[in-house]
Amino acid sequence: MFQMFPLLALSLIIYTILNFVVPGTWIDNPILTIPMVSGDQWSVNYGDAFIMGSMALLFVELLRATQTGTDSILNHALSVVVFIVSLLLFIIVEGYGNSIFFIFLTMTFLDFMAGFIVTTVTARRDFGVSQGALG
Repeated sequence: MFQMFPLLALSLIIYTILNFVVPGTWIDNPILTIPMVSGDQWSVNYGDAFIMGSMALLFVELLRATQTGTDSILNHALSVVVFIVSLLLFIIVEGYGNSIFFIFLTMTFLDFMAGFIVTTVTARRDFGVSQGALG
């Protein structure tokens, strides 16, 4: 059951909750500032942390894309839904039209495209191997 749930949907839910609880201000608020040897101050914002966490979930999604089965196909279909919902939110809803959410939007696009491509290549390879064994 858990295998079919797209993990980037969790990021979308977290973004939506934060967008309604703390509208517009949470993205730019710094979490921490680290002094660098060069003298610069590296400031990590909540938006940066959101992207880093979403990238970690995207990595797990790409690993899960290599699996085959009914849950995998349903996961890819739900990933398309996450992408479409994210696209509509980016275009229509206030608070979603920013660079942080656009980067997340591209991640949802990469998730479903990579899933379908990996599944197709894997299915072709499996079909070719089984075809060679029978022929």
